[in-house]
Amino acid sequence: MNDHTHPSTAPDRKDPVATDQEAIEAFDELLIDREMLTPELLRGAFEPTLVRASAGTGKTYQLTARLLKILLTGAPPESVLATTFTRKAAGEILTRVLVTLGQAADAERPESLAALRDQVGLPGLPRHVCADLFHRLLRHIHRLRICTLDSLFSQLARALPFELELPPGWRLTDEVEEVWLRQVAVGNMIDSLKPAEIESLISMLGRGDVKRNIARELIMVVETTYAMARQADVEAWDTIDVPARPESPQITSTAGTFRMADLPQKSLRELLEKMADYLDARDFGPLVEQTLLKNIHKSRRLDEEVKYGRSKFPPELDPGFDVLYRSVQCEALSLLRSQNHATGGVAVHYEQSISELKQNQRAFAFDDIAVRLANIFRRLDGATIQQRLDSRIDHLLLDEFQDTAPVQWQVLKVLAESVVKPASDPGEAPDSTLGTTDPRRSHSFFCVGDTKQAIYGWRGGVAEIFEAVDSQIDGIVSTSQDMSYRSSSVVLDAVTDAFQNLTKHPLAETPASEDPGDKSLYEAIALQTFAKKFPQHTAARSLPGFVRFMTGPLVPPKENPEDPKGKPIKATAKEVADALMVETAEQIAGLHREAPELTIGVLTRTNATVAMLIDHLESRGVDVSAEGGNPLSDSVVVRWILSALMMVEHPGDGRWRFHIAFSPLADCLPLSDDDDANAAADELRSMLEDHGLPATVLHLAETLRAACDERDRVRLDQLVELATLYRHTARSRLRDFVELVNTKRVQRPRAAAVRVMTVHQSKGLEFDAVFLPELHKDLIGQSPQCIADLPDLSQPPVGMSRSVSEKQWHYLPERWQRTFGANVTARVTEALCLLYVAMTRARQGLYLLTPPATKADFENKNAGSLLFHAWKDPTDTDVDATAGRTVLFESGDEQWWQSAEAAEQSAVPETPPNAKRPLSFRPIGEVPRRNAQVEDRQNA
Repeated sequence: MNDHTHPSTAPDRKDPVATDQEAIEAFDELLIDREMLTPELLRGAFEPTLVRASAGTGKTYQLTARLLKILLTGAPPESVLATTFTRKAAGEILTRVLVTLGQAADAERPESLAALRDQVGLPGLPRHVCADLFHRLLRHIHRLRICTLDSLFSQLARALPFELELPPGWRLTDEVEEVWLRQVAVGNMIDSLKPAEIESLISMLGRGDVKRNIARELIMVVETTYAMARQADVEAWDTIDVPARPESPQITSTAGTFRMADLPQKSLRELLEKMADYLDARDFGPLVEQTLLKNIHKSRRLDEEVKYGRSKFPPELDPGFDVLYRSVQCEALSLLRSQNHATGGVAVHYEQSISELKQNQRAFAFDDIAVRLANIFRRLDGATIQQRLDSRIDHLLLDEFQDTAPVQWQVLKVLAESVVKPASDPGEAPDSTLGTTDPRRSHSFFCVGDTKQAIYGWRGGVAEIFEAVDSQIDGIVSTSQDMSYRSSSVVLDAVTDAFQNLTKHPLAETPASEDPGDKSLYEAIALQTFAKKFPQHTAARSLPGFVRFMTGPLVPPKENPEDPKGKPIKATAKEVADALMVETAEQIAGLHREAPELTIGVLTRTNATVAMLIDHLESRGVDVSAEGGNPLSDSVVVRWILSALMMVEHPGDGRWRFHIAFSPLADCLPLSDDDDANAAADELRSMLEDHGLPATVLHLAETLRAACDERDRVRLDQLVELATLYRHTARSRLRDFVELVNTKRVQRPRAAAVRVMTVHQSKGLEFDAVFLPELHKDLIGQSPQCIADLPDLSQPPVGMSRSVSEKQWHYLPERWQRTFGANVTARVTEALCLLYVAMTRARQGLYLLTPPATKADFENKNAGSLLFHAWKDPTDTDVDATAGRTVLFESGDEQWWQSAEAAEQSAVPETPPNAKRPLSFRPIGEVPRRNAQVEDRQNA
């Protein structure tokens, strides 16, 4: 179902073929003269195109232009499908189309018509054509499919219910229900296994360690591996071969050789004695991450002597080292293989359990639908799928394509191939792809994105899919856009210099050995590749700007309370970070006081930092808002209502009654000491049974409203709305609703000049000034629990493995060393993308802060260190990154906002100017609705 239109499916509807024909007849006449349909226009409208659009260069503008070209050539709205990742973005595209046409149709806006002509490449486009198309689209708005991928997949699922084996009346789940279903499925899985099977499974999952909480361990495995592994065959978990362990006499002989070795260094003798003890005990586990084992591997690869530190072992020990290495390698890979088998078994058992449960509940997540579609689309051709839809898809437009997940591409690829290579209708000319015969029978493919902004790898997005389109879609034309309509040239020059000079950082140096088991090799590849591909960014507008990169305050050591005369205690990392947040808040408050009209974005890596900065800013009198919102339980009055509901759920738990007994709810509920302990719970339970959850929550909210400030009143209204929207499931309880309130983030509808949010939440936004205070965080976090070998992004994984530490990579086959390394490259690249997105949200002011470095060389693996080396002037030896409040890089006018207004007047607009008065529409007739007959019968 379209995210912006009425439902288009209902029982007893008219024949979809006839309905489609009616719509086609409505667009039967070409809107513009055939003379205007030049080969250049048709090629621009229908040629398969991939656009690489950097930040601020107008991705939505390009997609809207392509959509308008298609519609202006007479294509029916239902033949066009435009997808994006959020409802907000889908709404923006639809708004752009309608507003652009409406303004161009206004005789009092000649500049809007000129802008549209330039946008679509039609210098002679008549005004009446814009008005005609505008009103036609309004009449058929329910057929213009501009939606999210989730919405598209829901439409496809409802068109293919039998192929997908979906039960009648199926529905989509929410976050809370998904958690409940997962817990029930794991419980059912445990019940279906024998105790011995469970014990063996848990032992293998923990590499021999048995966990106490079996359900929690299985849920953790499911949460971290199931999404990636659900498409893989069980054989994919068995792709790591374990070499044979040396014979027992060899191991015993090697232990004796190590003990008898006559070495001058005491440290080497002690090391060999330790190795001999482990060999005699056949206890290889503690040796798996021993540095000596990695050195043995390195020496064999480079044909050198085995080293330990700066010392070398004599060559006569080499045979013993080979026995030691093979023994430990066998142990490491045996444990990994057992863990992989166990994880694959859990995935299979869980798939059976959760599938049966969801089938019975008729409840599915978006991921479930996507996987089922991908599995069925691999067996169906595009023509068959097109026949099953209500109307053909002739034009496919994909937005934000860099965030597409492999399972999503497996579906979209079939649709893309069906429009690039459509099945010819009888009598249709073979060269009609570009509309040379009739543009209304044309087909086209268009996708736009930017691999530099691929920041959703944590939820399955794979930027390489964007690059794969070139090779997987025939005849596609690739173009690039690097002129920004958003940012000042000062900001863009700093961004370009930062990313093109990433190779100045020592992390970008390729290791001399180029060992595929060396993690640093893949970190260097990521930096080198990103820098090499990074284009020069230019500004379309002449705007003043300012960029400053500086250190925060230096936190002095503290006196040791246990030894006042002894060595002072260094500040902890948390104390240093807290001081940096205070400094950031001070700078933001200062800029806001000097220029209150500026919009300021404060972008962080984590939600915890968002909350901390909001507290600091509000304490300084700054009006601030948080993007993405917080759970409603951040309001004390909401927590009172939640406690009242939990009291009904658990009347014997006195905590809930005690909490609300000292709240205004005590005025309307029997909560005094003289009342029965269960009286209040009984009264609320009766109210819930008689009037339902929304009415009960509304009653409690009205009771509390007098004790609320404006912020709490807004949160109460949002709680009532959430209760109204809350959907009861077959086994839902009040605690499920309480859990939903405690976890679901709800944004406060309050605009503020200063907005604090994570970088992910800032995607698509822009601000006059941006502050980045978390450049000191590690570039990449912990490794994922599961690694997939995915050579073909349009196919399921061919290999799956649990993750191991970098110290164990050298034991793996080279194929898996490179697979693990590719994951590191992808995560480093995503971290660079995150930094790029954060920096390019700024129009004119960019302020970057990092704690003082602990060492003068500042070679940390974080964004602050990367920027320091990229922007560092080799001739400037006075810059000290270890000093507090020191400017490391600065460019532009520090008082940039004082001349910003004059610069705005000479700006080159990205899109036609906004309306100065509301649009006025001429009256239109009744909008045809496919469900009209059904609704009339229901209302009769």
